[in-house]
Amino acid sequence: MKSAAQRIARFNLRMLSSLIDPTLSSMVSLATANFATYANDFVPKQEGLRVILNGLGVPHVHWAAYEAYHGELYKLSKQYSGAGAIAYATTLIAKWVTVGAGALVEANCITIANDLYGIVVPPAAP
Repeated sequence: MKSAAQRIARFNLRMLSSLIDPTLSSMVSLATANFATYANDFVPKQEGLRVILNGLGVPHVHWAAYEAYHGELYKLSKQYSGAGAIAYATTLIAKWVTVGAGALVEANCITIANDLYGIVVPPAAP
């Protein structure tokens, strides 16, 4: 997995002014700063996700599904807080457990939401 610095360097390389339309070059510095902020925030959480998955003994073949779930959870954490985040995370977990077709386990999804984002989601009723 690439570090935040590697991702930022690759983004900066793609944003060279010689490759961008002159009318957009004024936005390059803003885009570069925004991407750097995002990468420095997201990559540590992604690394934390992998630590959690290792600790839970999740097979590597299922990691892609958990990373997709984590991406949506990250977006949720930037848009909602409090009861709204808990309600949205509950539906998100139900969605990914259903879509994952056995790859994602509800208890693991709850652990990820709680440990990485502090969203305490109650287990679903049986």
